[in-house]
Parts: sequence; C-alpha cells; structure tokens
Amino acid sequence: MNKGTVYLHPVGCPKANVDREKLGGLLESRAYRIVDSPSEASIAIVFGCAFIDDAKRESIDDILNLSSPGAGRPEHIIVAGCMPEKYGEELRLSLPEVDVFVGNSMLRELPGIVASIIGGKRPHRLMTGGTGQTGLLAGAPVRIRPETGFWTRAVLIGDGCDNGCTYCSIPHMRGRLRSRSIAGILEETDLLVKQGAKELVLAGQDTASFGRDGTNNPGLAALLSDIAGRYPGVWTRLSYVNPDNLDSDVAGVIAEHSNVCNYVDLPIQHASPRILKAMGRGDRPEVLEEKIRRFRKAVPELSLRTSLILGFPGETEEDMEDLTGFLKKIEFDMVGVFAFSPQPGTPAADFPDHVPEEIVQDRILEVVALQDEISHLRMERLVGRELKVLVEDPLESGESSARSQYDMAEVDRLIRIKDCKAPPGSFASVRIESVSGPYEWTATQIHTLGSGREN
Repeated sequence: MNKGTVYLHPVGCPKANVDREKLGGLLESRAYRIVDSPSEASIAIVFGCAFIDDAKRESIDDILNLSSPGAGRPEHIIVAGCMPEKYGEELRLSLPEVDVFVGNSMLRELPGIVASIIGGKRPHRLMTGGTGQTGLLAGAPVRIRPETGFWTRAVLIGDGCDNGCTYCSIPHMRGRLRSRSIAGILEETDLLVKQGAKELVLAGQDTASFGRDGTNNPGLAALLSDIAGRYPGVWTRLSYVNPDNLDSDVAGVIAEHSNVCNYVDLPIQHASPRILKAMGRGDRPEVLEEKIRRFRKAVPELSLRTSLILGFPGETEEDMEDLTGFLKKIEFDMVGVFAFSPQPGTPAADFPDHVPEEIVQDRILEVVALQDEISHLRMERLVGRELKVLVEDPLESGESSARSQYDMAEVDRLIRIKDCKAPPGSFASVRIESVSGPYEWTATQIHTLGSGREN
C-alpha cells in the first residue's frame, strides 16, 4: 500500500464537506494521492458529526466500519471536525482504533498530522483547543469531487453562530459567528467557477447573519449581489437563512438577478409562540408570516424550504395545532421534520416535560402527511411550464435527473427528463409534463442551453 494515499470519507454536512474538499486540495498540492476507497488508502479521514443523535450514531458506525479487521482496512484513521471538538476525551477513551482526533479548532494542523503519521511519527491523539477558526483554510485549493459532480459547489461564507437557540450545540462545536471577507469569498468562488461550477450554494450556520459580527462586511444582500453580478451564467443559491435575521434587501437582490435562484432555505423550527420562545427563537409566528408575505410579494415564484423540530420539551397538542395551522397558511414547498434531540450542554437538554418518543413519532407522521399534500399541490403548479434546469446524472430508468432553480441538490425535488441529450453539468430547457411521484416530476427536453442568463 502506498503510504502517500489518503481516503476522505464522504460527509453529508455542507459545512464539513467544504473542509473535506479543501483538505483534499491541500493534500494533493503536497503530492499526496486522494483515493476513492479505504482499501486503497494508508490513511482514512472521517469528519464526524455531533449535531443530533442520529448523526452521531452514523459517524460512529462509519468509524467502526473503517476500523474493522480485514483486507480493506486503512492503516491509520483520523477523525476530525465537530465530533472531536465536542466529545474529544470521551472518543479518545472509547475508540482506541483511531490514531488522532482533531477538533474544528485544529483543522489547520491536519496536513502536518498526515505528514507526521506517514513519516512514522505519532502525534497527540487528541487535538482540540476552543473553536476559533473559520473553515479549514480560506485560501486552500479546492479539490473537485468527481463522485458527486463538480457543477454544484458549497461556499462557506462564515462559521459559528451567535443566535443562542436553546436546543443547538453548534456554538460548542464551531464557536461564535465569524464572517469571512467578501474578497476572500470571491477569491474562492473564482476558483470554483474556473473549475466548472454552474451553481454556488452559500452556506453557513446562519447565512442571514453574515457581516453581523463586527467585520465591516456590508451583509448578505451585498455579498449575494456581488456574486450574481460576477458570474452571470452561474446559479447562486441561499441555504440556512434564519428568518429572525433575514434582511428584506435580500429579496430585492433575488428579484433583480435572474441567476440568483428563487429559493430560500428558511428554517422556522416551529410555529407555536410558546415553543418558539422556549427555543430562543426571536420571531413570533405573525412576524414570520409577514416576512414571508413580503418576500413572496417581491419574488412571486419563490420556492421555500423549512425545517421543523417536533417533540420539544413541553410541546402540547395545542402547540401542534398552531404548527399545522401555520403550515396550511404558508404552504411551504418542502419541509424537513426532525425529532427533538437533547444535546448535552444546551439549556433545552435540562428542560422538563420531555415528550414521549411514541407521541413524537405520531406527530412527525401527522406533519409529514400534511406537508406531502401541500407539496404535491404546489408541484402541480409547474406542470406545463418550460423551465431551465441543471442536468445531473443518468438514472437506471434511462432518464436523466435534473433540478430547476426551485430545488437544492440532494435534499429537494427531482426532475426526470426523458430522452435527455444534454450532458451532466449542463443547463437545458425542459417542459414539465406531470408530477410522476412524491417530490418528482417527469419532463421532456426542449433544447440544451449555453451558459447565459436563460430563466
């Protein structure tokens, strides 16, 4: 086995994935070879998630699978990111299979750690020290990940969070809000677009807070406008926009620039006034409703995704009625529904009146069923429309998958194009024929588009 080979385990978190990509680029620039299988690698690196319990379990399973005895086992394993930052000492004691645990605060040390291990030296097993960095390396080269395509790329515009939600452990793992400079962000997006990116997804713990940490950045609307004007043939998409901090100027930028996707990921978490207050969320339901109304007035074809937490301590049937009534009134396009997961060290973990698991699951099923109906009705509004789409991958059915500006990669709706002639990573014009399944349309291709500002 070549000692200069490194396997970077896939991750689902866009923020961690940016760190993973940058690490890959940095290691390649230092003559290490990034391989696609752990069986080919001398070192495997896993970015472990600690946001909710399910994510923790998945990360632990990944680590144990990589460390299982057998021919496919890498010689060394490094676990990096949020999980070591939060649970470092516990992990050090319980997972002797891992060579080194590296928290977010020490990610910049990873290239040196890899060099030490390959050189036969054993670094400290636990490297954490308080969250104070923004991403891995702002100026690092960014490696294209061929397994997911190069055309959609996430850009971390800041890290950490100051919102103080009572259920969230992000500040414990990624620190307080730290916005990147617009110049640094544009330097990175220049590289991504040069590499072939057709879609830039602005990511952070809360993108709406960009520039609110005393960095003299003019804010999210200005950044969005700069990126849209700089790359007129590239889609720009917003994710993780806390409605409490949403600036109305953002809607104006989306309306002004046709290459800014008519899409906002707006996690409201709940719609009961009592539960929102307990969560530490700022806006009341009526304020949320008015913000959404104004946004939709400025951007009439806005597609809205939200996230909900059910089973928060003390949640009652009356709170659920507030929530379902709000969903019926607002009609979100997509909703992610999650069970409350108490995180050690957060205020909500010690709140009384936890909701029994079976009741939480019943409430999740109720909300999912309601939202499925709402989503289907909203999807039908696009039937018969001609849309610009980004073609992604061939499907086993012989069709090609694609997305319009109204959906984010990997989490939202899918368009199946029959007899698609456009290659993956290109824009095409299609006509939506029908809603063919849950969160799926069928379409026919009209023609392949260039890189201009077609709608």
